[in-house]
Amino acid sequence: MAMWKTRVRELSESEQFRAHDGATYRGSATARLLRGSHGTGLVEFALVLPVLLFLMFGIFEFGRIGLSQLTAKHAVAEATRYAVTGHQRTDPQTGEPIPRAETIRQILRETVGPLAIADSIVIDPADGGGPEELVTVSVSFTYTYFLPGLEDVLPPVDFTVRTAMKNEPFIQ
Repeated sequence: MAMWKTRVRELSESEQFRAHDGATYRGSATARLLRGSHGTGLVEFALVLPVLLFLMFGIFEFGRIGLSQLTAKHAVAEATRYAVTGHQRTDPQTGEPIPRAETIRQILRETVGPLAIADSIVIDPADGGGPEELVTVSVSFTYTYFLPGLEDVLPPVDFTVRTAMKNEPFIQ
């Protein structure tokens, strides 16, 4: 460091000014920003962020679609398993038995959870069938997207889940 100071002292006054001026940035602030690499990481991040968010939310939505379909399959299977036993629930207020078809619908609505299936439950035969008869329970629903704005971009996803089982011999 001492050598540098000595060398600067040996330079003339105008040469010292030029040496000092060369060590600083030249030009305007805009020219310095354009010439430098400051902020390139921020620009790259701004370009990559939408792609990463799209992938992340896409994975999230497809996972929810799969979960909804599995939930509906499970609920229909549970309702059909209950249907083949021939049992029916009783009304807690009156003590009267509830028709089998309505009991099957209740089991399905309890098991399906937050899915909006409304009145799309179809039971064939309509009364739940008799002993040794084939009973089919099916549910149709439309998946609603979790993220706002996706319903404007993507088409609705409709599912129909159906299960058929043979009724057991009913024990009275």
